[in-house]
This record gives sequence, structure tokens and C-alpha cells, in this order.
Amino acid sequence: MKSLYLYIGLFFLSPLSYSQDVLSLFSTEGENAQKSSLELFNRYTGPLVESYKWAVGLGWNHTARPHRPIGFDLSFGSAIVFIPSDKLYYDVNGIEGVRIIKGSERIPTFFGSNTTSSVIGVKNDDGTEAIIPATQGVNIPIAPLPYLKFGLGIYKNTEIMGRVFPKVEYNGIILQMWGAGLKHNLIQWFFKEKSPFDLSIFGGYTQVEGNYPLEQSAVAPVKEPGNLNFITRGGDFELIMSKTFPLLTLYVNSGFIYSKNTTKFNGDYRLLQDENKTLNLPDDGLVEESELRTWKFGGGIMLKFGLVFLNGDYTFSNYHQINVGMGLTLK
Repeated sequence: MKSLYLYIGLFFLSPLSYSQDVLSLFSTEGENAQKSSLELFNRYTGPLVESYKWAVGLGWNHTARPHRPIGFDLSFGSAIVFIPSDKLYYDVNGIEGVRIIKGSERIPTFFGSNTTSSVIGVKNDDGTEAIIPATQGVNIPIAPLPYLKFGLGIYKNTEIMGRVFPKVEYNGIILQMWGAGLKHNLIQWFFKEKSPFDLSIFGGYTQVEGNYPLEQSAVAPVKEPGNLNFITRGGDFELIMSKTFPLLTLYVNSGFIYSKNTTKFNGDYRLLQDENKTLNLPDDGLVEESELRTWKFGGGIMLKFGLVFLNGDYTFSNYHQINVGMGLTLK
């Protein structure tokens, strides 16, 4: 089983195994210059952060019908967020003291091109200018979040659910996830006989943690580049309606996502040429903290062949989002 987790992890993490010199963005001096560096960094990583804030709310349900007591399902799936074309690049307009010295004014975000040669200038507080090579992207516009999920029926058309992706490491990238949820069938309280459809309420919590290894700064080498660590926590609250046929289940959902992301630098950022100086980072290494509060709408299909099922669904938002899964189920 451990080998299976590793192969699954390699499949999903290998597209993101492209390390980047983001440390050079902080080779500036002064409080105002630090604000400019942080804004450059957040424009670069913004789509990555946003994709995981969405992904924690995907993939929980493929039917509104909870299992009967001791009925269960076990499945593997992945939430996949497709990055819009306008999120693959950013510009430096509006960032105080920042200009493009040479090259294209369209700078890749994390998911953008891996071939840019632009150079950015950031004004230091003492009037000098830091010359910084623009970061490159991974050139793959998707963000996957794989998981193993289970559900277990308990009392009164209620199901407890959980999902996990055990810690997997590849080329220094680490990803792990866990979550727990509860689903309850509401329609039973309105129909004494068998209802024509199922309607359930669901609430779930998910936490994703990742580490991306950092390249040494090309402009200002440091003692230890360390890692970029992010933790995304989120709750998903939704109403699910489904209609079950002999081999087919159709389902739709509407709900609310709340998620929060925290991104930090972990490393020793004292400069090699002068250990009395450090990169122009916040003292605690915290470079990003943001929340997502939004409604979501989606729908999908589940195909069932004996104990085996396949499912896929789409969630409507400013990002195209799909979820796919396959597994075993016993009502």
C-alpha cells in the first residue's frame, strides 16, 4: 500500500517538481522595498494559493443518499483546478518602486511559462535599485489534489466520511492532506414512503499541507534556502440532491466554501557574503495569509457496476474545477 501511495504521489506531484528562485525577489533593502517584494511574490504565487483554497471544498460527494448502517464506500479520486489563461501571467503595474528593466512585461505566475528572461528592478529605501531576474513558472496550468476517501453509514440515514492523502515526497516536494465530514438525509423527514429523490446536507473540514523546496538566490546567496510551506484549511457546507437509477446516479449541489491559507518561508536567510544581513523577509517568515468565502454550484454523474463505481463532476466558479473518482461501495 505504501508503494501505491508513492506512485500516486509521483503522478500528481511530478508536474510541480520545477523549483524556482523566488528568494531573489527579496534581495531588497528597507521596509517599503519589502512591501514591493511581498507584492511581487504574491502575484507570482497567487493562482497556486487560490487553487488550493478552492480544492479543499471539492470531491466529497457523489450522491445525496447516505449509506445504511455499516454500509460503506472506499474510493480514490482527485480534485483538479484548471488555471485560467489570465492567471498564467501578471504585470508589475501598481507596485510602488517596481519596473521592468528588460524583457516582456508579462511575467509568469507559478503556472505560467518556464522560458521568460525578463529582469525586474525594485527601488530600495536608500534610493538604489535591486536588479532581480523574473521568476519562471511550471508551464502546466492545473493544480491537482489527490485523496483516498471513505464513508460509513451510521444511525438514521447519516454517514460519517473521511479522506486522506498520506505524506508523499518527490524531489523535495511534500504534500499531505486529511479531512472529515458528516452527511445527513433530509428528505426522510418529508416523505413517509420512499421519496422520488434524495436530498442531504453535508459539512466537512479539510487540511492540506505542502512544502516546495527553494532554489538558492541567484542575486543574494543565503546560508540555507529551505522550503516554502503552505497550509490550507477549509470548510465545505453544501446541500446535495440526487436521483438514483439502476446503473446511474445524477447529482447536483450548492454550498458555501470557507478556506484560509498561510504561506511561510522556512530556512536560514542570512547572506553568505555578510551573515549580519538577511534577505528582506518578514521576521517570522510569513509572506501570505488570505481567506476565501464564496458560494459554489456543481453537478455530476456516478456510474455503478456491481460494487464498483466511477464518478465525475464539475463545479462552477471563476476557476474551472472537476473532480473524478473510482471505488467500491456496499450499501
